[in-house]
Amino acid sequence: MPELPYALEALAPKMSAETFEYHYGKHLQTYVDNLNRLIAGTPYEEMSLEEIIRKADGGIFNNAAQTWNHTFFFRMLTPDRHPVPGKLAERLARDFGSVEEFKKQFTQAAVGLFGSGWVWLAADKSGKLSIVPKSNAGNPLTDGLRPVMTIDVWEHAYYIDYRNRRADFVAAFWELIDWRKVADRCIPKRYKCTACDYVYDPEKGDPETGIAPGTPFEEIPADWTCPLCGLYKDAFRAIEE
Repeated sequence: MPELPYALEALAPKMSAETFEYHYGKHLQTYVDNLNRLIAGTPYEEMSLEEIIRKADGGIFNNAAQTWNHTFFFRMLTPDRHPVPGKLAERLARDFGSVEEFKKQFTQAAVGLFGSGWVWLAADKSGKLSIVPKSNAGNPLTDGLRPVMTIDVWEHAYYIDYRNRRADFVAAFWELIDWRKVADRCIPKRYKCTACDYVYDPEKGDPETGIAPGTPFEEIPADWTCPLCGLYKDAFRAIEE
C-alpha cells in the first residue's frame, strides 16, 4: 500500500475522511491484495506495475492498473492550493487554447464518461497533451502515452460525499490538484552529469544510443551511460528549474 502524503481528513469537506477510509483503505487495499495473490509464482511477480499493465490482461491487468491508477490519483491531490505553474499553463494553452478551455474539456469528459472509469491528461512522445477517457481500469500506458493527471469517476470515488452528483465531485476536484506535481509529469525534468557538462533533455532523448525523444530520465535503462564521459545514470542529478 502506498502512503498518502496527507492525513485522511486533510481534504475534507471536498473529500471526507470516510471516503478515504473506503476508497483508499478498502478499495485500494483490495486491489493490492488481489494483485499480489494473482501474480504469486508467475513471471509478473518480478515486474514493475508499469510492465504488468503493458503486458497483462484479465484479472492481473485490472488489479495492477487499479493499483497504479489509484496511487497516481491519491498522490496528485493536496490540501494546499497553488496556482498552475507558468510552464504548465503554456503547455495547456498550446494544446487546448487556454487553461480554462482545458478545464472545460476535461470536465466534460469526466462528467460524460458512461459508467465507471478514469479520465486522463496524457502526453505523447513529442510532449503533445490530450484528454483520454478510459473505461473501468484503463490507463494511457497501454497506448504508449505518459499519464500526467487523472480523475477517478468510479462511483466509489464520490458516492459517500456526493451521492449521484458526479458533476459536483468534479467541480470540487479542481480545488484539490497539486499543480506542481502535474507540471513535473507534464514537463519531465532535465538531468545533468556530475562529471561533465552533458544535460539529458527528455524532449530530445539520446537517439544515438536508442533513447527516443520523449523518454523521461526515470525510464532510461540503468546501464545507459553519459554520451560525453561514460558515467552511468546514477551519476546524474536533476536540474532545479
